[in-house]
Amino acid sequence: MTTANIDAFIAAGGLSPWLKSYAGTEHRCLAPLGDKRLIDYIIAALQGSGRIRRIVVAARPEALALLEGTLPADVLLCEAAGDLPATAAAAAQALGPDASEKLLGVCDDIPLLTSLAVRDFLAACNASPKGQLYYPIIPKDACLSAYPDAKRTYGKLRDGIFTGGNMMLMAKEIIPGGQQKAREIFARRKSPLKLCNWLGWGFLLKLLCHRLTVADAEARTSALLEMRCKAIITRHACIGMDIDKPSDLELARGTLTYGKSQKN
Repeated sequence: MTTANIDAFIAAGGLSPWLKSYAGTEHRCLAPLGDKRLIDYIIAALQGSGRIRRIVVAARPEALALLEGTLPADVLLCEAAGDLPATAAAAAQALGPDASEKLLGVCDDIPLLTSLAVRDFLAACNASPKGQLYYPIIPKDACLSAYPDAKRTYGKLRDGIFTGGNMMLMAKEIIPGGQQKAREIFARRKSPLKLCNWLGWGFLLKLLCHRLTVADAEARTSALLEMRCKAIITRHACIGMDIDKPSDLELARGTLTYGKSQKN
């Protein structure tokens, strides 16, 4: 049996103003779903996987005050630090010097996540041990099969049509450099010309012509971020079912309960 040797953090600092009128809070991690909060489902899936050693919840100070004393005793809390790379650094610091060599980062808005999905994703990552950053992509047909009414954004590659997932496995060693790369990308976001020059026009042409493969995307991402990136194709659609609009929340409320989600 595989031992629990991966530490995880939940990036729980997200705000969705539209949630206020639907769930009574704009903090995604605190939004109720049935008799639990979104964060509770995610923690249960991670702990139930049998692969996670420790969990850190990184949230805003006002959310931390409401989470204090309401989570399992072995779940750590720390303050979210803006973007994902900075939050990863804060979580690694909270875990201390004995943090695992790779950290699993999970977004705070995928309450349909299952323990099986976590196990399978980590197993697939383990099969490519030389990677430093692992990102799940989900085939469109898997999403439509699991959630036919959900509206997702897809990208067409030569290998198929995919949507992205909402978790990431990262080597601890890349976290400091990842913050700098994130700042560089953020600085280019308002200049399409700068962004296109950075990505490369040949890469963009292949993307627009649907000639880009998963391997092409891995290679270009690895070169740009200066780390070994690996896309993990998974059919666990729950990894990509984030709650980012009212219809997503209603879908989750109407079709899943805590018990059903853990059995899927």
